[in-house]
Amino acid sequence: MIKKTYSIGSFAKLTSTTGRTLRFYDRKGLLKPSGYNERGHRTYTEEDLFRLHQILTLKYLDYSLEEIGNYLEQNGKDFSASLEMQYELLLKKQEHIQHVVSTLERVREIVKDNRTIDPQLIMLMIHSIQYEEQQKQWLSNRLPDAFVQSIFMSGFSLEEKLQVNREMTMLFNDLLVMSKEGLQPEHPLVQERAASWALVLERLLGEALKELQTSEVGRVLKDLDPKIFPSSFEPEFNNFLREVFTYMGVRHAQPEMPRVGQS
Repeated sequence: MIKKTYSIGSFAKLTSTTGRTLRFYDRKGLLKPSGYNERGHRTYTEEDLFRLHQILTLKYLDYSLEEIGNYLEQNGKDFSASLEMQYELLLKKQEHIQHVVSTLERVREIVKDNRTIDPQLIMLMIHSIQYEEQQKQWLSNRLPDAFVQSIFMSGFSLEEKLQVNREMTMLFNDLLVMSKEGLQPEHPLVQERAASWALVLERLLGEALKELQTSEVGRVLKDLDPKIFPSSFEPEFNNFLREVFTYMGVRHAQPEMPRVGQS
């Protein structure tokens, strides 16, 4: 019996894929053409169609190319167990994607109606939200619970949190922009923004800070785990902040929290 053959173009059209994809699968050893015509072009058969459907199904299930190759070599042995494992992996991936979506939703709300936020600051916010639970746990193991709860605004409504985050983000962004524009730490605009930022921090942490020695906070913050508390800014900006708060008369030897009212 003469087997029906397909050119690469007709085979790609039949399977809603592309010739480029078929050539890629060929290079990866997943789907070799059954033959070649007189012009040297790839040709495919019904058996190739069955194999391609297997590849596309496994790809839909998010199997890697290596995993697809292993499955095809083993002729589907223990596929039920493999499906269970893939199901668990996809659930974890779904959870991760939802976490990413939630993170972006929060950042979008914080920077809403403001297109001038520095990309570095946006990246810092994304990372902080991404690792929020790990940060909270790390600090809880080293600082009083009241202080940690104040940092993460426990008890605040969602809108209250967003409002504080917006306020702090805008003030911090202003300082970052001013630094890049070359304004000196003692410039009145810089000092005004720094004082406003410190007041927000004091309003947020004031009561909890009264129960702590500032040196104790500084000691803990010096040993922050860089994996969950990254240093996201250039050393020049960190130095700029230090000089700003020093000039303002606030004890701010990084990484201690800035406080207002000292002279």
